[in-house]
Amino acid sequence: MKELVIGLLILVSSNKIEIKNITIYESCYTWYQNNVLMTEIKTTLFSRRSYHLYKGQRVVGYTCSDTDPK
Repeated sequence: MKELVIGLLILVSSNKIEIKNITIYESCYTWYQNNVLMTEIKTTLFSRRSYHLYKGQRVVGYTCSDTDPK
C-alpha cells in the first residue's frame, strides 16, 4: 500500500487544537480503528461528553491524504 499522511486533531487545552501528522501504510479508516477508536467511554469529572484517546491525548477528529500537508 502506498504512503498516506493522517493528521490527528488533538485537543491540547480548552480552546486550542494541534495537528499531529503521522505517516501510515494502511488505509486511514483501518489505522484509525486500530489506534484511536474509543473502546470505552471516558468522561471528565463534571462532563458527560466522551472522547477518543491516542497515546493519552484527546482526539477530536482527523484528516487523511496521500500528499504532504501544507
